[in-house]
Amino acid sequence: MARIRSRWLLWRLPALVACAAAVLFASGFWLALRGTLGDPIGEPPPTPAPPAPISRKAGERLLLVLGDSLARGTGDESGRGFAVDTLEAVRKRGPAQLANLGVNGAESADVLAVAQSPNVRRLAASADAILVSAGGNDLSHSVRLDLSSPVEAAARIEKARATYGANLRAILSVLREANPKCPIAVVGLYNPFGAAGPEGSLGRSVILEWIDSQERAALGYADVRVVPTFDLFDGRADRLAADHFHPNQKGYALIAERILETLPED
Repeated sequence: MARIRSRWLLWRLPALVACAAAVLFASGFWLALRGTLGDPIGEPPPTPAPPAPISRKAGERLLLVLGDSLARGTGDESGRGFAVDTLEAVRKRGPAQLANLGVNGAESADVLAVAQSPNVRRLAASADAILVSAGGNDLSHSVRLDLSSPVEAAARIEKARATYGANLRAILSVLREANPKCPIAVVGLYNPFGAAGPEGSLGRSVILEWIDSQERAALGYADVRVVPTFDLFDGRADRLAADHFHPNQKGYALIAERILETLPED
């Protein structure tokens, strides 16, 4: 029940922030400026030397998936998720295997810890493509039920967004250090709350700011792309699971199609 209330508050939060615009202008100009300009790209932190690639069968491709419940495919009635959908499409081009390390409830800090482990870095060094899904939990977990004001809510979410941007850059740095060449696809965030009236519109603006943080992080690395998913679910409740939060089978299949558009044919 607390999670449902938290998601409801996230949907309503932008409207509350809009009502407190005068307060934000007076006491949070710097915060508003950050929300407009987004996170700077900056230099990613240094990482250890890349490990040696692991051995595989000749001609067999490796698809590595890191992230949260979307990486696991939570909500898909078939249990496949975008990871398996993408794998099966890749297998039409030749032999391939999947290493799915997604964890339900993982935030970007958790994904970073997984990526930094020696075993995962060895997998990354040998991967032919890497898919990353992170950020949705950072955003939803930053919403608290005990907020005292819209200003506090905005500050908490902005702080979470800054932390997320830094973690995502660190994740990409670790993966790119381990494997300088393979394509990396970051699954973009979407709005599961719909677009009913002005509140829905304001809710979209918050998530679009987080997507901007994803884009800015990806710009700092070669052959890293953010897979757009926002339009796939905007006002499309029929593509969501019974929890009205995760994608259903159709939603995941559409994400996989977008992922495949970012991956090279060869």
